[in-house]
Amino acid sequence: MKELVRSGREMEWSSEQSRGETAVANLLPESVEWMNTLLGIVWGLINPEMFASVADTLEDVMGASVPSVIENVRVAEINQGNNPIRILSLRALPDTHVKELKDSIHAENKKTKDPQEAAADEEGGDYYNLEAAFAYHAKPSGASSSSKARNMHMQLVFYLGIKGLFGVPLPIFVELQGLVGTVRIRLQMTPEPPFLKNLSFTLMGLPQVQAGCIPMVKKGVNILNLPLISNFVNYAIGAAASMYVAPKSMSINLGAILQGDDVQKDVLALGIMWIRIHRARGLSKQDKRGSKGGGSDPYITLSFSKYGKPMYCTRVITDDLNPIWEETAALLVTPEYIKADEQLSVELWDSDRSSADDIVGKIELSMQKMIQHPGKMYPQVSKLKGMDADSDMPGELHWEVGFFGKPKFRPALRTDGKDRSLPKALEDKKELQDDKGTLDNEEKDAVAHTPPDPLWPSGICSVIIHQIVNLELENIQGSNGNRKGREYEPAKPSGENTDEEGKQLPSSYCTILFDDQLVYRTRAKVVSSKPIFNAGTERFMRDWRSGIVTITVRDQRHREHDPILGVVPLKLSDILQTSSQVTRCSGFGRIRISLLFRSVETRLPPNMLGWDVGTFEFTSEKILALNYHAHAKLKMRTGGSVGVINRTHCQSLPEGDGMFFDIAKKDGKYNVRLPVKFRYRSPVVFEFHTAGKRGAAAYAVLWLHHLVDNVVTDVNIPIWRTQNGARLTQNYVTEENIRAKEVPGLEDLREVGRMQFRCQFKAGTDEDHEHFVMDNDSRETYETWEACHAEGVRAQKVEKEMPPSTQEMHDQSLTEARDVLRDADAKERRKWLAKSGEDWSGAFNHDPKAYMDSTGRKRAEPGKENPVHDPYDPSSDDDKIDDRSSSDTEDLGIQDADHTNGSISQDHQQPESENKLEKENTNDANKKTEKRKHRGLLQWKPARNIVFAKDEAKFSMKRIQHKMTGGLGGREPGVETETNA
Repeated sequence: MKELVRSGREMEWSSEQSRGETAVANLLPESVEWMNTLLGIVWGLINPEMFASVADTLEDVMGASVPSVIENVRVAEINQGNNPIRILSLRALPDTHVKELKDSIHAENKKTKDPQEAAADEEGGDYYNLEAAFAYHAKPSGASSSSKARNMHMQLVFYLGIKGLFGVPLPIFVELQGLVGTVRIRLQMTPEPPFLKNLSFTLMGLPQVQAGCIPMVKKGVNILNLPLISNFVNYAIGAAASMYVAPKSMSINLGAILQGDDVQKDVLALGIMWIRIHRARGLSKQDKRGSKGGGSDPYITLSFSKYGKPMYCTRVITDDLNPIWEETAALLVTPEYIKADEQLSVELWDSDRSSADDIVGKIELSMQKMIQHPGKMYPQVSKLKGMDADSDMPGELHWEVGFFGKPKFRPALRTDGKDRSLPKALEDKKELQDDKGTLDNEEKDAVAHTPPDPLWPSGICSVIIHQIVNLELENIQGSNGNRKGREYEPAKPSGENTDEEGKQLPSSYCTILFDDQLVYRTRAKVVSSKPIFNAGTERFMRDWRSGIVTITVRDQRHREHDPILGVVPLKLSDILQTSSQVTRCSGFGRIRISLLFRSVETRLPPNMLGWDVGTFEFTSEKILALNYHAHAKLKMRTGGSVGVINRTHCQSLPEGDGMFFDIAKKDGKYNVRLPVKFRYRSPVVFEFHTAGKRGAAAYAVLWLHHLVDNVVTDVNIPIWRTQNGARLTQNYVTEENIRAKEVPGLEDLREVGRMQFRCQFKAGTDEDHEHFVMDNDSRETYETWEACHAEGVRAQKVEKEMPPSTQEMHDQSLTEARDVLRDADAKERRKWLAKSGEDWSGAFNHDPKAYMDSTGRKRAEPGKENPVHDPYDPSSDDDKIDDRSSSDTEDLGIQDADHTNGSISQDHQQPESENKLEKENTNDANKKTEKRKHRGLLQWKPARNIVFAKDEAKFSMKRIQHKMTGGLGGREPGVETETNA
């Protein structure tokens, strides 16, 4: 019966083909055989790589729904064959018949474009609507590979086994046997070549798909048309197609495809939301136990109310109802957030070790309203509201918020866009220049020919990893076998890799580090020498002049550490010398990367333009403790790292006015260095421990955000004595704002001496950061730094540099009063010309209440005007406020309990830091390299399994210890990946 049905369908299909051929022979005007004839010619010319996105979608669908007996699944190949799809009918449609498609395009434009751009896109150009019925029928195929290749097909590899343990590959040949469907197409026509701009399509119902699956085994039983796998593949194809069934649709920039342009010309973000969290007062007591003025362990998260994921988290301040954080955050604002009317949610939590954290209160802010007032900071004193509508919570939050957009490119910085790293004789060769894509408007042309602006060093950096070619695993076992009879053969294969798949190829993925912080991880591309990623991320970067983006390519392994295949460090000041965007191939296996930097209109002081990761180190030979007369042991700590100077190195000053600690370099033994992971939320705490006294006798605190990267600084800070040392060291307490923190809890605080020394904050990872390795993310981050230095592709010291040509054009522009200074007054011009930088985004460490009156209105501009109250302990008295003071009454959409709607001197001499790696024992260095590259003993899988198990046990113990002893971290945001972005 089945054979009879199949014969009937074959005859029916043959009759349809004959009808079409007859129509062509008789030149019937209503026939679409001209298109089928064209498809027959073009079909074999299509590059199969165009189906890479289809393969990615199918991999995602199948990977999310495979049973547990399948460890992994990979789409190894998709090929259209030489048997083309047929168009059964084609007709033009008026706009009234494609209303659903128009609505879908409009909804998508609202999500991805600003209103003006969306309106210009929809109204510009003419439209042509089509409805096409299509079908496909496979030709009979034999056992030969050539006969199978004539039909549309794909090759799948199912890895059978236990997920995460092992997988035995089972290759499956999938042949498309039948396909019937209807599609509606909307073409946007433009007068400029290539005359086609956008193509949007929607499927009119789920297409009927029939695929046959055959295992590709040479021996053993070959069960034709495996029913279980066939059903699974048909389901996956149907699930992928359902994403485009009406009313859903997909739009393609056909013009860019025809012109071959995949180079990004702008970041997705509209700008940044700059937030300063100063302090909270009068919080509710959440814990039964607690000291005076305590009873809660508060921290703050910043998130988007509908998105929910924390985008920033402060440190935890334990046992305090009046915490002072003094932390800053920059959140990227994308068009999607504005179109969705997202609210910035500022949530205050109480940290609990043994149970879920409790929310203490929250505040919300309308982002749509906030971006309408760019370029200024707005101080806020907001009363906390509860989780339920119209409810409030005790306490208030003092904070600042402002939106800063992207400035226009300055014409004075325009260049020819050529690669300055090339020799002069090669600069004019077009084939050696970076791919700039299509520059069809003024802004895109400016991106390709203007370097980042020194006036605005902070901004948004975008990195996209396109593809890697010629990727393979390094032969770590050497040349094997008896050389007899092969004396004149090469010891190992060499040259370009000729295989696209095989046992020796890696399952690669990439990680992206911004300034030595892991921020993004791609999906793994299983067993391929030419993995296509087309994935990346955008992040805020404090200073492009010192910024480094590091891309690491790794091979995904199960039950062992993932080895590094290659690293590519990109120093922005080196590669963005003539352009703000670069797309080029570099590094191991030729990786193609696009990097783009766009400044934002905010200037930060030099101490706020540094790295979060670095090392605190002393540059003086002594630490003085003036007017402090006890022989003490000095303990130092900062965010996870500790250091100790023993009591034997504490001596009295000859003048008799205090003590000093001898830290002179003696073979590097007493050169105290503290690695830092979160510099902008951490202090260095000095504890003086005397004999016979339990706990610290005195404290000194230096907040690291006061230091400028790699600049030697003379420090003179007070030595405090108090019974509540935790409250002093966890809160941002300085000589200036101490009055705001004395009551309650620090009433006994008094100064007992002065601490003086010289120090610097050395930006970037170094060998001391190995102590921070407590999980795989931190291990891989440190290992990436090790690989960069072992390969000699990165300097030991992170320097802030500016391309000489950019510096020359910048200085000339300022001194000639062009561009931004043309209409500026003398005072404003001095600000721009200041070399030291000036904080234009607010007044750091001032209480926001100092710039407001008792009604909550802003009466002075933070950072530009003097505060109207005491900047550290403001009152609510308005008598001293000048009526002429500025008063901002803009509606920022703040929703809190009240509104339901709506002394350090700096020495710029920079002595060279001691390079400990150069003094390290050579054998130890070689062992680390062998471990990192899986050489030596680690070339064998059992040895790698043992090392992996050992490290996992060590990480588990550290997590248990961290859980028992507690920490200062709250609901930290995780590493962004392709699947959770």
